[in-house]
This record gives sequence, C-alpha cells and structure tokens, in this order.
Amino acid sequence: MEGPVKKIILRAIVVVFAGQLACAPGTLAPRKDPGPPVAGQVMPVGAGYVLTVQPKKVVVPNNQEKKPVSPKITESFKGPPTSNKWWSSLIWQNDTKGVNPYSDPMYAHPLTMKAQAEGLAFGYPKEPEVSAYQYMFRHAPDVLVGLEGLASPDTRVAAYSDWTVTASWRTGDGELLATFGHGLPFVYCTRKGKMRARVAPAGKPFNVWHQGGEWLGFNVGEHNYAAFGPKGSEWKAEGTSFVSDLAGKDFFSIAALPDKEQANVDLFRSHAYAFVTGGHVSWKYDAPTAVLHSTFEVEVEQKEEGDGRAKEPLLALYPHQWKNVVPQTFLSGSYASPRGEMKLVKGPSFTTEMRFNGVLPVLPNVAHNDRGDLEFYVKDVYWQGDRDLFPPGLGDVPQRDSYWIGKSMLRAANVLQIAEQIGYTSAHRYLLQALENELQDWFDGREPSALYYNQTWRTLIPVPSGFEADAKLNDHHFHYGYFVIAAAIVARYDPAWAARYKDCINILISDAANWDRTDTRFPFLRYMDIYAGHSWANGPAQFAEGNNEESSSEDTNFSAGAILWGALTGNAAIRDLGIFLYTQQAAAIEQYWWDIDQQVFPKGFGHTALAMVWGAGGRYDTWWDSNPVFIHGINIVPASGGSLYMGRHPDYVVRNYGEVVQRLRGEPLTWRDLLWMYLALAKPERALDLFEHDRYFSPEFGNSMAMIYHWISNLAALGQLDTRVTADAPTYAVFAKGNRVTHVAFNPTDQPLKVTFSDGMGVVVPPRQLVQQ
Repeated sequence: MEGPVKKIILRAIVVVFAGQLACAPGTLAPRKDPGPPVAGQVMPVGAGYVLTVQPKKVVVPNNQEKKPVSPKITESFKGPPTSNKWWSSLIWQNDTKGVNPYSDPMYAHPLTMKAQAEGLAFGYPKEPEVSAYQYMFRHAPDVLVGLEGLASPDTRVAAYSDWTVTASWRTGDGELLATFGHGLPFVYCTRKGKMRARVAPAGKPFNVWHQGGEWLGFNVGEHNYAAFGPKGSEWKAEGTSFVSDLAGKDFFSIAALPDKEQANVDLFRSHAYAFVTGGHVSWKYDAPTAVLHSTFEVEVEQKEEGDGRAKEPLLALYPHQWKNVVPQTFLSGSYASPRGEMKLVKGPSFTTEMRFNGVLPVLPNVAHNDRGDLEFYVKDVYWQGDRDLFPPGLGDVPQRDSYWIGKSMLRAANVLQIAEQIGYTSAHRYLLQALENELQDWFDGREPSALYYNQTWRTLIPVPSGFEADAKLNDHHFHYGYFVIAAAIVARYDPAWAARYKDCINILISDAANWDRTDTRFPFLRYMDIYAGHSWANGPAQFAEGNNEESSSEDTNFSAGAILWGALTGNAAIRDLGIFLYTQQAAAIEQYWWDIDQQVFPKGFGHTALAMVWGAGGRYDTWWDSNPVFIHGINIVPASGGSLYMGRHPDYVVRNYGEVVQRLRGEPLTWRDLLWMYLALAKPERALDLFEHDRYFSPEFGNSMAMIYHWISNLAALGQLDTRVTADAPTYAVFAKGNRVTHVAFNPTDQPLKVTFSDGMGVVVPPRQLVQQ
C-alpha cells in the first residue's frame, strides 16, 4: 500500500486518536520524594542512595553451587579486586569440586595458558579450528613452566595491572610468581625459596635445538620457545624436564618465538631480562584535531645489565593498535592470533592516534518527512503512560530488571528528542518527566528497583538483575549504558535535574568503567579490556574458550552515553573517558567483529561478521538463537546518535547487510527495523523504500516507529557519514550526499558555542541545541 491511500489511512488513525484525547495522559507529576531510606542500610550518593545491605532477593557473585565467592588473592594483594577480565578465572573460584582450584584457559595473545598445580601450562596456537559456526585458536599447552617439586593447592592473584596479571603458586618450600599479559610473548617468573626452576613438556615431546649456558631453545611441533636464566646459570636435562638453579638468583623468563631465525633468537635473548611488572594506559583528547592519543606503557624491572641486555621489553600489538600506532616501526617477527596478525615493537611504550568522528544526541530533523506520521508515531510511545513506558522485558520470566528498563528508557529518550524537534510539546514534557521519575526510582535506595553496593567485589549490582548481572557480574556496561545515555538526554533539557542526580549517574559509570585510579570503591575500567580494545561481558571467564563479548554495539552505547553525559554536565574527565572507550571499541569492532579489511577471519570462515568474540576466537551464533537476523543485529542494537560509527565504512555495511539477505533468501522480517536503520548508513534511499513499503510491524523492544522513520528519512536527506571532516567539539557529525556536505553540531553547554570544522566551516550553536549547516 503506497502513496495517497496510505496517507489517508494514517490520517484517519490520527483523527481517531485525536477524538480520544480524554484517554491520553495529561501532564505527569514529578515523583514524590519518599524521604530517606532506613539508616545503616544505605550510603548516600548525591541526591540518591545505594543499598549496602544485601536484599533478600539478590544473589551475590557466586560459584557453580550458587554459593558466595570471594576474590582468590594473596595476603600481599593490594587495591580493589576486579572481574570481567581475560584472566578472571584466576581470581574467581567457580569450581567447587576441588578439580580445578587454579584457572580455566586464559587467552592473553599471542600466548594461551592455564594454571595447574605444577605451575603455568602455556602454548602458542597458530592454526585455528574452523567451521561454518565458529573459529577457535584453542588452548593446547606445549610447555609447563614452574619449580621442581611444585604442587600448589591453588593459584592466586598476587597483583594485576591494566592488561597484565601476576599469579602465585605456593608450596611448603617456596613460591612461584609469574607475570603474563596481552601483547607479551614472554612469561616472567620469580621464585621464593630454593626450588629449582623447571621447564617441562606439557604432554608433548620437546625438540631441543639449543642447550648450553643460561638459555634453552626448543620447539614443540612448529612452535618455537626459549627459556632464559641469569648469567652463570645452566638448563640441565633431567628426565623429560629441564631444570636450573638460576645461579642462586630468583628469576627466569620463557618466550614463544615467532621463528628460530638467528636474528630473532638474538633479539629475544637481548630483551629477556627486561621484566614487565605491569601495564598502564593514559589518554588525551586533542579537540582541535579530533584525535585521541592513547599511550600504553609497561613498568619494567631490569634483572641484568651488560652483555647486550636491552632495557626495553618486546610487545606484540593487535591490528587495531598497529594500524593506528605512531610511528609505525615494527620488528621483523610477528604472531598469529584470533585477532589477526600481531606485530612486534620494542617497549616500554607505544602510542596510538585515532580520529574521533563525534557523537550526537539525535540526528537533526532535516528530511521532508511527514510531520503527521511522526506525531502519530510519537503518540504510539507517549500514550502508553508512565509505567507502561517501562514494561517488563522479554524471556521466560519477564521482569522490570535493569537491562529491559534501560532499553525502554533509551526508547523514550529518543522519542523525547523527536517530539521536541517537531514541536510536540505535551509529549516532550511528559516523556521528560517520565524518564526523571524512572531514574529516580532506581536511586532512592528502596526496592523493587534499586542499586546494591557489594563490598566484596567492589561493584554496584542492579536490583532486580537480568542475565546474571548479580551472580556473575555479567553485562553491567550494557545495562548501565542505557541509564547513562538516557540520563544525558534528560540533562540536555533539565540541567537542574542533572546537577542534583549527577553523582548517581557518575557512580553507574564508575562501576563499569572507573576512570579515577584513586577511587578504590571500584577497580579501574572493570569491563574494558584496555589492550584488546573492547569489553568482556562475563565476570569469572569460566569457559574453555576464555571470556566473551556478544553485543559490541551496547558496549559503544555505554561509551557514547559517557561522552554525552560528561559534555552536558561539564565533566571533561568523563567525556574524555567516553571518547577513549568509544574510539578503541569502534576500531576493535571494525577489526574483530566485522573484519572490514578481510585480514582477521581465517580462511574457510565464510562470514562477514561475528556475533560473539571469544578469547579463543569468534562465533557466528548468539546466546539465544542462530537466526542470521540476530547474529548480525546483536551488534547493531541499539540505535541512537552514538551509533554513527557503524557507517564509517559504507561498502562494508552493504556487504554485512547483504549476507543477512542472502542467508534469509529475502529481506529480514524480525528486527527489520534495526537492519534497515543499519542499511541506511550506506544506502539510505533503499532503506527508506523498504520502510515505506512495509510500515506495519512491531519494532525491536528498545526501538520505536518514530525513531525508525526519523533515522532513515533523515539519513536519506543527509547522506553517508563523512569521516574526512572533523570538528573541534566532540558532539558533532559530518555527512555527504553527492557534492553537498552537511555539518552538524550539538552544543552541550549553557553558553553559545563556536564550532569549527576542519574544512573551514564554522557555526555558532545556541545552548543545548543541535544545528546543521
């Protein structure tokens, strides 16, 4: 049904609704302040409260028997414990049968490893298992490094840094400490006591190609390794193992070599004594150039000097790093990994520079779209009423948990902005108040909707929780990202409300991505894998394939929310935190979820995208359904002004969408709204045509017909994202359609803002307004 007939029917529906205004909601009253909650059970957070006593219906982080679990750390451990890391199975004891008090497989890249009683078993998998369903570089241990006679009852975390961890094995006669991490081809070991260092095969025969003196060279199959001891030491064969007394000293290292070419062997021998003890990231956003500078620096302890001993460690960079590192000076060796080729550099630091193409709270309404249709679609959300705006979610046991309520809040926040753009004042006013009421309900320190601070794991647990956000600390960055971006949109229109509740939103951000190293209520950037460039969803990393992350787009939704919230509340630290997260994540998504350069996915894996990234590889499947719509769509949801990074490579968008159509043998029906909105980033006219011919369906839970029509019609008017042009304010976007370029800027401040674009265009933006030119 097209053209005039469709318009007449839509108009008739609007008229019918207009005749039922008595049934429509009027103005919504602010939520009545219930007063302070019970003293001693909460801690004040600005104008709100967080529970400090565990609610009856809330479970805390637990093990496989659903019993509370505490961090598995040594007595000397300092700082807040963390979770949701590639190495989390070291600190979170999930097994209760006594079978594995050490760790599950860990994927540091280029090494894989698993703790056991005798020490650390590790390997360097170079060839993946590939099927139509997944590809995996599974942990297959080649080497066992430890101490002679070591039989530790468990493995504990002695320390961790931004991307490394130090594990401890204790026995009656001593202790082994091993430091390993992302990008480290070495494992750095120290011992306490007199037990000899031991290197042994992990169930596979060694082929020794160098023995004598302080270093040992060997291979297991096609994988080459070398162990390095102090001056004067020697590795001696005893049975199937090699042992060393370390010449009375306490350190040794072992590395996976890219090959056994003499130049690389000499290189690794030279750098084997610069022991990495930790890693630290810092970032700086340069507004005039719109470039995010991120510096990754390792702390180094030089164990020996002289005889050509280098003072810098060797570091292996992931593709999203080496494609953006400055300067691009690489060593000859490189490594295979589930994320593609890892290139070697000399430490102790490297810096990446990534262009930031901005975020917006909403697209400008510049299309010749039908105002009557938009009003009708806004009514469809607005007339649901206060509580119905935030309904129970989907699943076997629908509830108003933090994930589903968060999605509903973003839906309402998007429609709130559209209502303002079309002058629908009553809807705008109602939705704004509804969002404020809902957020305040979570911040009042009272059930059924509340936040509980768990001191044991230093985390903020939502009440109620979905998807094991309590038991396994799953997905907080997903859940709270919706809260943060919805609150940012509220702050745009009600800065007084934002000033009152800013501490409540800030603590949500801190739980998922604490940017303040002095704030020990939370670990630093809990969910973000700083070196890998993306977050991990699971708390204990309790899988044979390591940790995992499914919805990368909900990861960036959190980051976009932090950018907007920080900008709108004048908090530059939070704004720049968001920019750091967002740029890293966008670069990682393009490489590891989408393989836009077609250099990451291994041969034989015939897909354009992954649904899930795992430590060991990637999977073309979701947790709940193998429908290609969900596989591709889970990394598109949700749609907001923070989603524009998805359009940085329009040719890839067409390729990704094309696989969905090819596998479905036709256009999508389920989640068609999300996929059409994604397609609109590359082919907006086609997406608009698909929408115009098929408007009668139910949108995805967190979406609305108003947002779908607004997004697609405005991209059809604006064209594709133009990444060549930047601006000196982070809340911007540039679009190109043919020869016409449209510059869009949002002013998050209370004063007029001059925004200058890199092509010379300048525009003065009124306070808290969005303009295009």
